[in-house]
Amino acid sequence: MKANAKFHVLLVAALLLAAIIACASGATWSGYVRTESGVWYIERTASNLSLSYEQSVQGQISPVDHHGRMLSPYHLYYVDIRENDVRVRERTAALQGIISSEEQLRLKSSIKNSVNMTLHKPAGSDVYTVSFYERWPVNMSYSKSMSYTGTSINNREFVGNNQDYVGANFLYSTEFSKERSLNMSLESMNATVKATNEAIVIAKVNATRDTQYRLASHSTGIADIRWRQMDENNDILNAGEERFVGVYDITKSIRMKSRFFTPEKKDDWLPCCAGGWADVRSYDRKGFGASAGGVFNCTCHSASSVTQS
Repeated sequence: MKANAKFHVLLVAALLLAAIIACASGATWSGYVRTESGVWYIERTASNLSLSYEQSVQGQISPVDHHGRMLSPYHLYYVDIRENDVRVRERTAALQGIISSEEQLRLKSSIKNSVNMTLHKPAGSDVYTVSFYERWPVNMSYSKSMSYTGTSINNREFVGNNQDYVGANFLYSTEFSKERSLNMSLESMNATVKATNEAIVIAKVNATRDTQYRLASHSTGIADIRWRQMDENNDILNAGEERFVGVYDITKSIRMKSRFFTPEKKDDWLPCCAGGWADVRSYDRKGFGASAGGVFNCTCHSASSVTQS
């Protein structure tokens, strides 16, 4: 894609408008279907990128004397990663205590493939089918372990993959530890909208994706864990929500995988061997030329001859 390149496609009396905007190594594409009574809209953003991040922390959160002024002890941590609707957010706030953590992140994203769009309207029907197909893959692996003992710690995390998500909040713990491993992938996305000139009949956005989340934790406060998986109709397929108050050791493994395929539309046409040449009158055959007989009498479809010595 060239930097700042942009194209528009307009079909069927302003029924559809789609655009791709590319900038350096990132790109955004958007499309909408407008009818007399409403508008359906989609926008996606991704980049050609790779990211590797590692960190190890061990320390004691304690007061600091700064020019005669005693600074209160605290620790803050913030992570926010989002790439083509594959995302991770984490927040940690801790008061005086002992803390240690290790983490490793790998992220890779590609936008080398084109975004395709098709419009289909069967003869005699007033329903248009508009389809978008995107193959901008994203792969992320993220592992983290941490432990804390002290006055109080709050840790919140959220991982999402195109409408599927897992969230875990640990609040007001004086003793806290967790080991979390995460693997997420996005392979492709297809969106289909069926509409008439008057209204949008149905719209679906389906991403082929995989989320694997594993957690082992110890907490002495409040622990909230929730998760959700969406189906092909964008309805909740599976979901869960739990709350633990007290001292708990929690182990959890969640995998959510969804695969969607876009069927290829093939044109129907005459087969190589159609037959019926013998029934065509002689004066009508002249208009087809000498080679036409090979199509109608199946000689074009005969097996190759083999010469034996």
